[in-house]
Amino acid sequence: MSRRGRARDRATRWAVAAMAAAALLGRGAGCGGPGAREAPPAIVLVTLDTFRADHLGCGGSADVRTPHLDRLARRSLHWFDAVTGIPLTTPSHATILTGRSPRSHGLLKNRMRLPEGVTSVAEILKASGYRTGAVVSSRIVLGPEFGLDRGFDEYEVVEPDRYPGSGEGARTTEAAVDWLAERGGTGSFLWVHYFDPHLPYLPPDPFDRLHDGDYDGPYHRTAEPVQQIFHDAEADVDLRDIRHQAALYAAEVSFVDRCVGGLVRAREQARGVPESAREDVLLVTADHGEGLFEHNRYLGHDLLLYETSLRVPLLLAGATGRRPGLVKEGARTRDVAPTLLGLTGIDVPPEMEGRDLLRDSPPAGEDALFVAESHPSREKASSLYAIRTEEHKLVWYPRQRRKEGYDLVRDPGERNDLYGTEPFWDVLFGDLGLDLKRRPVGRPRTVDEETGGADAATREALRSLGYVD
Repeated sequence: MSRRGRARDRATRWAVAAMAAAALLGRGAGCGGPGAREAPPAIVLVTLDTFRADHLGCGGSADVRTPHLDRLARRSLHWFDAVTGIPLTTPSHATILTGRSPRSHGLLKNRMRLPEGVTSVAEILKASGYRTGAVVSSRIVLGPEFGLDRGFDEYEVVEPDRYPGSGEGARTTEAAVDWLAERGGTGSFLWVHYFDPHLPYLPPDPFDRLHDGDYDGPYHRTAEPVQQIFHDAEADVDLRDIRHQAALYAAEVSFVDRCVGGLVRAREQARGVPESAREDVLLVTADHGEGLFEHNRYLGHDLLLYETSLRVPLLLAGATGRRPGLVKEGARTRDVAPTLLGLTGIDVPPEMEGRDLLRDSPPAGEDALFVAESHPSREKASSLYAIRTEEHKLVWYPRQRRKEGYDLVRDPGERNDLYGTEPFWDVLFGDLGLDLKRRPVGRPRTVDEETGGADAATREALRSLGYVD
């Protein structure tokens, strides 16, 4: 079915959504009675910041240790080819929560505010009788002032001891487990966000020695924005320093894997039965990946639209009605909200662009084209765009007047630029131009630009994360 056809179908179904909501409110959390439907599932959404899909053991990594997520994957539906539409934390999470692409929900940069009238999955679930809560690990890009707290009864931000992403994952798990103990169970929705794999790579002891414990160079446990040092084309880069940064990133991934394992274990113990036997739903994904010096001498994600930054894990465990296993069809982070609503029986509003991964057919034809974009801070770089099919991707740098084209099947590492070798690439570039013409970017403004500029503490935090120079 085409995108327009799905929209018409959703509009029809949305007309009866109020009845579904009323039914949920009527039966409440576990309310029974003659003819009552089954109780609404408990839902936990876990988002892992800056988590590359290929750093899961079950995602193909032979070196990075992710035993807890690998164990979860064995009883989950695992979408191997899941991608984000924007490698920036605030707008990417807006997509996850609203089911809409960045130019649809309006957030294109970090620290932008979600516009009024853009509805999140939390607001829909809350209106349908759900108890809702969030525990996030980064005020600098996910604070309540950005509007992502709408629909949550409680929105707790776990503050880092020093720098964002410096080991607060353990306290995030503790706060999430406390919320589940007090308010979890049937008819509850909890969003848990882990920030730790983000720059600067500061894995806590003993994870900092997990992969490269003998390193004694200048970039061990430093909060300096090292990706800019390495990105300097004139810099004399020691490859051992690069390997160490990749090792620290892998250690951060292993640390957050243990944190997620603690959350999953606490849920199992609370109910006293195996995860696979419960009616609960657990969805784990990421906002974006991370470049580790593979392209253009860069550590980070905001300046990249290669697969290292776009591909993310996507695991769905619980009462899905389908046998666990690897799903080869593509998925997008904007599919998360519609899929969660589908599992509750609540209708998906027509403005959500994503699809219910369990019920809707995979996109075909023009709907299979996927546009990604990034809008770094103005002082750091200009915007860039990509258009992706299952087999090919074109990346466009408007300011540099440069285009790149990659065969994702034969060249998954995107090393061999094929742009200009066939007329196909110009057709793909034309499709990208049509998408941008239909929905112009406009002038995105952050909350800092609205208030005259970020204060010194905010700028220093953003600098430590690599988001400003």
